[in-house]
Amino acid sequence: MAARGSALAGFIAVSCLVAATAAARPAFLTLPGERPDDFKGDIWALLIAGSAGWGNYRHQADVLHAYQVLRHGGVKEDNIVVMVQDDLIDNPFNPHPGKIFNRPGGSNVAAGVKPDYTGAAVNSKTFLSVLQGEQTYTAIGSSGKTIKSGPEDRVFVYFADHGAPGILGMPNGAFLYADELLGALANKSAANGFRDMVLYIEACESGSIFEGMLDDSMDIYATTASNAYESSWGTYCPGMDRPPPPEFTTCLGDLYSVAFLENSERYDLREESLDKQYQRVRRRTSNNGTYAMGSHVMQYGSLTIDAEPVADYLGAANTGDGSAENGLLGATDGEDEPVMGALPQREADLLPLWLAVQRAAPGAPRAAARAELAAVLDTRRAVDEAARGTMAALLSQPAVLAALQAKYAYVNLLLPAAALQDSNAAAEVAAPVVEQFVSAPLPRAAGLPLVDDWSCLRAMVGAWEAGCGKLDQYGMQYTRLFANLCNAGIGAQDMATAAARTCRASALAA
Repeated sequence: MAARGSALAGFIAVSCLVAATAAARPAFLTLPGERPDDFKGDIWALLIAGSAGWGNYRHQADVLHAYQVLRHGGVKEDNIVVMVQDDLIDNPFNPHPGKIFNRPGGSNVAAGVKPDYTGAAVNSKTFLSVLQGEQTYTAIGSSGKTIKSGPEDRVFVYFADHGAPGILGMPNGAFLYADELLGALANKSAANGFRDMVLYIEACESGSIFEGMLDDSMDIYATTASNAYESSWGTYCPGMDRPPPPEFTTCLGDLYSVAFLENSERYDLREESLDKQYQRVRRRTSNNGTYAMGSHVMQYGSLTIDAEPVADYLGAANTGDGSAENGLLGATDGEDEPVMGALPQREADLLPLWLAVQRAAPGAPRAAARAELAAVLDTRRAVDEAARGTMAALLSQPAVLAALQAKYAYVNLLLPAAALQDSNAAAEVAAPVVEQFVSAPLPRAAGLPLVDDWSCLRAMVGAWEAGCGKLDQYGMQYTRLFANLCNAGIGAQDMATAAARTCRASALAA
């Protein structure tokens, strides 16, 4: 009886404690589905698609879908900032004018959305200003809304677009560099602009944005669609097991984004932690850990934040009540997800052009479609050749070669400078070294960022673009080459000389 009485007394004590007011309850006794007892602020969200054009439909569709999840979750309209090029609703290729879809059979994710920044207003400078709460952009295409969060608030930032080592794409203006983003986050933190912040980044090589850059000192948690070295993937594309309606010629979504957005509709986010969502999204994005048509979803920053419920960032009214809509894919914990079809991001861009050739009428229409596809492929080949040619030209400069040998001896850069002076033999000897620099990530010590000097990387990009033309969403992958050179102490002037020499007679000269 004594033992039973002790147990009963213990039960009553715990019951009383659990029934106490939220203000008095210790955080570790917060029940599933409840908000942390000391969360007194609001949720703010900044959503941006960094691309434009029909071939990039999926990025804007992802972002508009995220808006719907936030609004369904009860996040205030005034606290959500949406940045999209907004060139899809009335796009001549859109078979459903006025509507955007993020999955086969899904609802119109553009319904009710009034983007805050469109057209030329969607650029890295404006994005960073909006994030920091600076109301500096009031031109056409801008609502002027910013993230005016305070020290008790939580902030959710979601970016979807192309990426490359150290950079994220934008539909207008310059790339967004990792150090610029981290600088803005540091400023926001120093200004007590949030209690906690969560970032979800959909882009190729997106891990390179935070690798060695984001520590746990700023109460910021980030997940990325891929690690620092791999592509992210488009999905719900024509020809896949779950294709869009036949009138579509483009992918409706991105694999990582679809995974977290559909998860957010399927589960009760009051009970699902950020870590649990990460685990589920990682499994789906990796195609059940096979990484066949999938990527490595990563975590960075203050990982203790991932114990918090997703509802604290996407809204407490997301309770899983919409999970039956559209027959969402998904498995219970411990089971494999249905395999998702997917395409690497840079290949997904080409899909509308391939389909245009296949679907065009014979004769002149098909010939025109073939010519358009061929022009894009020719440009890509020219960029590839220019990158390799520029690297070979750099190797022919004795001072550059010496610097590279000193930094990267393990990459077999012990090449005699005399053998690299513009002869056919020189090109043959240098070819393996060129390929290593252009195609492979050179080793970096664990925990180091992509590049030692971000100003050098920006200058390298500028030098390349001055000689060979602007890097597009395909060519931006070569920022790893530029970073490797910067880390060896090679300057932008060397790049400018080599790029001008290489591209003067190439297809990029036009």
